[in-house]
Amino acid sequence: MKLTANEMGLQQLQPMFEAISYVAEYVEPDAMNHVQRVSDYARFVAEYVLEWDSEETTRLALAALLHDVGKTTIPRELLLRPGALTADERVYIRQHAHHGFNIIENVERTLVTNQIAFDETLFSYAKQVALYHHENFDGSGYPEGKAGNDIPMVARVVKMVDVIDALMSVRPYKTAWPWKSTRDELRRLAGSQFDPHLVDGLLHEEEEFIQLLASTHHKVSESLVLGAAR
Repeated sequence: MKLTANEMGLQQLQPMFEAISYVAEYVEPDAMNHVQRVSDYARFVAEYVLEWDSEETTRLALAALLHDVGKTTIPRELLLRPGALTADERVYIRQHAHHGFNIIENVERTLVTNQIAFDETLFSYAKQVALYHHENFDGSGYPEGKAGNDIPMVARVVKMVDVIDALMSVRPYKTAWPWKSTRDELRRLAGSQFDPHLVDGLLHEEEEFIQLLASTHHKVSESLVLGAAR
């Protein structure tokens, strides 16, 4: 299939976005795998649930790579600590949303200053994702307490798929959840943390999504990922 000029431009930007995400995540075990899975799941939602065209789908997948780029400003010993965080530490970590926005904006400003062509919509999506992917649908999230449709769609998608992968992955403070438990949590939090239409749409495509989970969580036992089908 012949690529459009915009699609070729997005392909050219992909190595830069992957490099930035690598710098942001390389210290943490499995972090790069997490970032790639979030990108893959965001692409799935854009294609199967939102039915976006290939250019918009690719933009969201690339933007998702940078969702936690702001964590480069947070000490790793704090991010990886297995115990509970203090209230001040939680506030400190939450600043990564603003830091991520600023990092991407600075990259964008450098491209503009040096008159280097880039995809403005892609960078807009990346900034929205970095800043708002911890907002909750009911307005209880951070950093701005946005709610409902005031949260950009790209951030709502990444919010959901980021939590899916976090639940299904081993963390210093938790074991991996099976898909069945993760699916139940999505349903429970639809309308509070997650856009209920996105949850409904994803679960409508559950069979195909399970196949993606099985391919991306290749180190996880089949029973953990596929248990929901039984």
